[in-house]
Amino acid sequence: MPRPAFQIELLVAGPPAEVWARLWDLDRHTAAVPLTTVREQPPAGQSGAGLRQGARFTARTALGPVRLDDDMVVRTWDPPRHAVVDKVGRVLSGRIEVHLRPEGSGTRLRWSQTFGAAWVPDALAGLVSRPVGAAYRRTLVRITRP
Repeated sequence: MPRPAFQIELLVAGPPAEVWARLWDLDRHTAAVPLTTVREQPPAGQSGAGLRQGARFTARTALGPVRLDDDMVVRTWDPPRHAVVDKVGRVLSGRIEVHLRPEGSGTRLRWSQTFGAAWVPDALAGLVSRPVGAAYRRTLVRITRP
């Protein structure tokens, strides 16, 4: 059985370079996702150098003492056109693939994602593909808004 997945397409205001910068600004993700802080995980002894191929970052969702880390690594980084990010944590897994292309005075954003969670069979996780995709769509609209 294939992994649960969804795809989102949006027409976003601005040229691809501007949309790319907004899309990958981790502070925008923190502002857009309730109870979540997104931070780059720079290599030991180094300050963050920004997202690039091989970069790692974590989205930590917390409510009081309960927390869930979504650890990710950038596999492909081709600004402002294409990125691939793998979810590599112990609990959450999957892959995000993003394509940007100019369209009129804006940018066409295509976000494709597979997802899974430890101890949750893919068939069961697949039942939430539509609501998960809808939540991501709302979040992407907020993140990419000028």
